[in-house]
Amino acid sequence: MVGIVFATRQEAEPFLRLASAVSIDDTPVPLYRVSTAIHPECLAAVSGMGKVAAAMTAVHLVLQQRATILVNAGLCGCLTREKNWRVGDLLCVDSAVEGDCDRFGQPETAVGCSAGWFRDLAAARLTTCDRPVFAAGQRRELAAVADLVDMEGAAVARVADWYGIPCALLKGISDCADDGGRQEIARHLAGVAETIARKLVGELKNQATEKKR
Repeated sequence: MVGIVFATRQEAEPFLRLASAVSIDDTPVPLYRVSTAIHPECLAAVSGMGKVAAAMTAVHLVLQQRATILVNAGLCGCLTREKNWRVGDLLCVDSAVEGDCDRFGQPETAVGCSAGWFRDLAAARLTTCDRPVFAAGQRRELAAVADLVDMEGAAVARVADWYGIPCALLKGISDCADDGGRQEIARHLAGVAETIARKLVGELKNQATEKKR
């Protein structure tokens, strides 16, 4: 069973439409079953924003829905200027770490994301924070440890790591995590969410085909 975590309905909406997903439950989170024409066993959940909401939803997918792989798809801010990534680009996260906490002065250990999905995309390092990053100082600090920033990915990856199952993180750049970030997200959310949806539906179909072989 594939369990997909989206943070918001706005991010999930294009995917739910393209995947002909139907609502099956709203407790404890909105849950949707993806059409078997896309993938034989796939559920999508809308967790709400932030690490706690994402982690709780991921745990629900593993323990109650028997997910054997977790996927987190959604928007992110771009921290690096060196790779010439632009708004709308899709990246596959190969490691994720919490960026706004430490353990007695020591940084968190990054979690690897090695499901083998989205192989045609460039790999990126992700940091996850409880608050959106729209300040130049914080952006520079986080850029030392990651290429991208979001509010959910590392939490989903850590749950997958805890339960010993694979995790795939698909991120679409919506902004540059700077002073204009809020305006950029509002302007680009719909388009980036649509791009993510098309890629995710295609990957689910590919994975379903590979599973049959």
